[in-house]
Amino acid sequence: MKKNFIYALIACFTLSLAACSTDPEDATSKHVYGENENPYLKTNADAVVSTKAEFPISRLEAKTIKLTDYAEKFHTYLGMTVEETLSALSNGNVVFYPINISRNCWDKTTPTKGTNGWYYNTAGGICDAENGIASIELDVTGKALIINVEESAPLGTMTMNVGFAINNGENFDDYIRFAFDITVSDPSKIVISGALPAGDYAGFAINFADYADAIEPCIGLSVDEFSKEVKNSGDARGDSSIIPTVAMYPVKEDGTWDETSEYTANGLGYWFDGKSNVSSYGDNCVYFIESGEGNVFVGRYPNIASGTIIKAHFVYAMIEDHSRYVEFIVSGTME
Repeated sequence: MKKNFIYALIACFTLSLAACSTDPEDATSKHVYGENENPYLKTNADAVVSTKAEFPISRLEAKTIKLTDYAEKFHTYLGMTVEETLSALSNGNVVFYPINISRNCWDKTTPTKGTNGWYYNTAGGICDAENGIASIELDVTGKALIINVEESAPLGTMTMNVGFAINNGENFDDYIRFAFDITVSDPSKIVISGALPAGDYAGFAINFADYADAIEPCIGLSVDEFSKEVKNSGDARGDSSIIPTVAMYPVKEDGTWDETSEYTANGLGYWFDGKSNVSSYGDNCVYFIESGEGNVFVGRYPNIASGTIIKAHFVYAMIEDHSRYVEFIVSGTME
């Protein structure tokens, strides 16, 4: 008798657990979502298109994701072509909405950018244009999703999700989801540290080719092209027939560029005193930077004490377009 009572308790406990589940997949009958409710997102990893997009802060150009590249997923999970899907948006048979991953549901917020787009804030939530740092917009005519990052965006990573779903009047269980990991980076800054060997004018070279991933997207030239332009621009100092295209500017303590100081070292280059102020060659100098062929050299003035620390902070910029630049922050210790 006692054993039967224990079995009965176990059975009741098991039933109570099932009754307490909040997962829609466990329900005996599916909930029909109302017009003002955000439907639950049914889990389907195979219906997700994951994309990583990096936006260098110095060149925030929109990125386009062509929906036709994922035609097979549209056919598999919506049973439609891309064209049929976009056409069905007009009669409501298909919907296009953001997805709130933290709450695992669709977000039926009215578009905040144009007629088919939304702005996102730093937390990855939907917001208005004033608080937006990034956006996703559907270009129906171009059959594409357009991702933009605003100039106010901080460095870092955020996630944005949107999706197309069949609107059957009850749920959005048949869908294709686009998940974007957006990274705002600053590859324009190249941070280096090194030792300047003992000896008059000794130092070390920074090879441009070693930092192609930073130089090429920020300057808009290949490393070879950039190296040639730097050399030609340096040669222009002694040859008026050459038109310089690249300039080197020291960066001041407040972060602004020193665009008025004349070059005082060879080619595109400067001598600096102990406080990193541009200086003419002389006994007040501590170190120099000068552009070579495919590199920039950081060197020391004669008789500088061992252990002296320097910080060379400068940029290379295209003379006609200062938005195209790459920044070097170089720390050096005299041996």
